[in-house]
Amino acid sequence: MAETAKRMIAHHEEATQDASHTNDVKAPASQDPVAISQKFLDQIQAAITAKDIDAIVGCFMDDNQGYWRDILCIDQTDFNTLQTNDIVSGMLVLGGPCSGCGDAERKRGTLPHLFSPAPFQIDSVTKPQSACIVPASEEMVWAQAFITFETDDIRGKGMVRLRESKVGRGDWKAFVFFTSVDEVKGHEEFGGSRRPLGAEHGEKSDPKVNWLDRRKASLEYKDGDPTVIIVGGGQNGLMLAARLRMLGINHLVIEKHGRVGDSWRKRYHSLCLHDPVHGDHLPYIPFPPGFPKFIPKDKIANWFESYAESMELNIWLNSTVERGAKFDPQTQKWEVTVLRNNGAEKRVFHVNHLVLASGFSGEPRLPSFPRDEFKGDAYHSSAHQSGAKYAGKKAVVVGCCNSGHDIAADLVENGADTTIVQRSWTYVMSSKHGLHELLKGVYEENGPPLDEADLILTSLPTNVLAQFQTEATKEVTRKDKDLLDGLRKAGFKLNPYPEGLFLKYFRDGGGYYIDVGASKMIADGKIKIKQGVEIKKLTKDGVLFEDGTELKADVVVMATGYTSQRETIRKVISDEVADGLGPCWGKDAQGEIPGCWRNSGVPRFYLQSGNMFQARCYSKWLALQIHMCELGLTPKQAEYPKYKEVVDPRF
Repeated sequence: MAETAKRMIAHHEEATQDASHTNDVKAPASQDPVAISQKFLDQIQAAITAKDIDAIVGCFMDDNQGYWRDILCIDQTDFNTLQTNDIVSGMLVLGGPCSGCGDAERKRGTLPHLFSPAPFQIDSVTKPQSACIVPASEEMVWAQAFITFETDDIRGKGMVRLRESKVGRGDWKAFVFFTSVDEVKGHEEFGGSRRPLGAEHGEKSDPKVNWLDRRKASLEYKDGDPTVIIVGGGQNGLMLAARLRMLGINHLVIEKHGRVGDSWRKRYHSLCLHDPVHGDHLPYIPFPPGFPKFIPKDKIANWFESYAESMELNIWLNSTVERGAKFDPQTQKWEVTVLRNNGAEKRVFHVNHLVLASGFSGEPRLPSFPRDEFKGDAYHSSAHQSGAKYAGKKAVVVGCCNSGHDIAADLVENGADTTIVQRSWTYVMSSKHGLHELLKGVYEENGPPLDEADLILTSLPTNVLAQFQTEATKEVTRKDKDLLDGLRKAGFKLNPYPEGLFLKYFRDGGGYYIDVGASKMIADGKIKIKQGVEIKKLTKDGVLFEDGTELKADVVVMATGYTSQRETIRKVISDEVADGLGPCWGKDAQGEIPGCWRNSGVPRFYLQSGNMFQARCYSKWLALQIHMCELGLTPKQAEYPKYKEVVDPRF
């Protein structure tokens, strides 16, 4: 990782040592990170206690260089990232009654829920090495610390990163201040001293019933409805269900497949996760130390199955939600009809919350070109199993992202003459150099504990992450030079995307390939490339392009992506809900991903989406939103703030 980016997310104690070693930039001995951090926390606490917005703003870097990222503290229904110049207007909008105040009233106005007297403190209890000085360069040195805080209702965790206007000046102000809800007072997660007893000691209320009997009975819902229905039992549904269970919230996961994990198990034969194991853990039960770095699909599927059993998640398999679920504004409940056991049983539930957790993508997207004449096999990449049956045949793969590359490599390895069709351009980086560089100091062997790593990464506003990922991406590109040059020589068109993989995913949800071998096959000519020409149609024995050229083919695999979640909602829930949904994915005016993990625009309907990292981190905050709603700590839907402007909606 480029040095600046490495300093941004480096593990605390190691960061200072590593920076000094590699950059020869040393923190002055007089700089005490604990004193610097605590002084800032005292200043912002005093401003908050006084409800002095101008004083709060004064705690952040000038020239709009400071960021306050907040999850559910300033506003219990949303995520907010406020830059220095936005803090006044943002606080007033979120503070409600003060939004029309004049200067005098504004200075000591009504402020949001966060602002009750409660001290910010450095988290020296759970993280003894919390505070450190990070010397990134001669021009940039910052102090950082994990923090804790409380309000009347919640306990929070966060992180602060402080900089001087000029190194050595001593005027430390926040360039990143992160606050988030961690738990609700008096309603903490089960665990430790709050763990379930598991056994009845003494005279039993019903000696004929044991734990397994009670467990089976609880899955039938004969005596009441769940509080939450989750549609989809992949990583997003499982992690959210686990979070809810640990909060004591009754949930039911509706999964269409016959086994937990089938959403991975039934995918193509050669599939492995492209990102390393260190950042893919599920909450509460981390992978064993001997798990492979890149987990094969069947292994992760089996892990999901054992995880669901170990966490006692309530799941109905071979089940679907009947289209037409409705929200009753009077009762504040969703009426959801579930078809269980492939439709053999029909149940109607009335639940407080409905979550779609079927993943970031929607339905398979098939291209519009005519395919009726084709006599061979033509199918979407989601239906691909193995290239073994196409040994000695001609194959065409349409699409150049992860699935397209993986399937093309699979076909070549099974003896097929394979061409991949690239219609536009693709961002490519190697797994070997790229992921190692981007995740160094966070998700790696001997890295920080998972909760710290998650806090380090989620604390970064997207716009700040973009700045540092740009530096990291330069280093990745330098290390991948031979790989990228080989692709260019083969005629493959590369998207340079200077902000790199993570921002490409956060903004677009696709358009990239993490190379695990297919790029070299393209460079070596083992996978042929057809670039920059649209397909006109499939002929009876091949692919006809708009420029009049044709490729013979026995099989055409369309790795052309998926529709948005909105189309899944239209198919599974209703047109009304799909049309009422706000933008989902992309970037809003604050740099946040809109629509996911919080207020979706439809009452008590949520989207739980994303990769393994996002599923783990944001399932916690979605579960806490549901928890706070059940406890009466959030406003009614009619009082929710309207959507922030979305500057780059994807779906």
